[in-house]
Amino acid sequence: MEQPAALSPRYTVAEYLALEEVSEVRHEFYRGEIFAMSGASLSHNRIIRNGAASILRLLDDGVYEVFLDGAQLKVDASCFLYPDLTVSCHPDDLAADRILAHPSVVFEVLSPSSADYDRTIKLRLYQQLPSLRHYVLVRQDYCWVECLTRQPESAGAENEWTLQIYDALADELHLSALFIRVPLAELYARVKLEQLPQIRLR
Repeated sequence: MEQPAALSPRYTVAEYLALEEVSEVRHEFYRGEIFAMSGASLSHNRIIRNGAASILRLLDDGVYEVFLDGAQLKVDASCFLYPDLTVSCHPDDLAADRILAHPSVVFEVLSPSSADYDRTIKLRLYQQLPSLRHYVLVRQDYCWVECLTRQPESAGAENEWTLQIYDALADELHLSALFIRVPLAELYARVKLEQLPQIRLR
């Protein structure tokens, strides 16, 4: 998602939620501040659509639902975000009218303006969600997917995450919590990609 722009007034949660019900522009909320979400590119939209279609095709048990970028996610009482794609099987989320709170997987599609924001601030916010098992970051300009996976508590330190990088269309994104592998060729279908930046040795 494009990095949001902060608006100056401060809001209560109730005021923010009331604003979102009538606003034509979506806003994220953090500790009283709201941030208007800017528009996204066609490549961005294709990746979200492709990711949702692939996951839905692979999840044939009907237990999980896939929500696109209009679905609001509550991190805690002071933070509401709009992930690009959210996957959840929690009964409360499946019965919710507007706001999700227990995602298993969250996707963010990176742009030049949002990459640092998604990799730092949003990463730390999403990691607060006990239900989250995978945080997936997808470049839209070239083939590059980063998947952070929460490790089981029995495997070591609490809230420990591992990073797997995929950089070829022949790769498959492994979402172990969902027991599926998403082909990157499907994720990037009809997306015009540039070549990966080359390493220059001095």
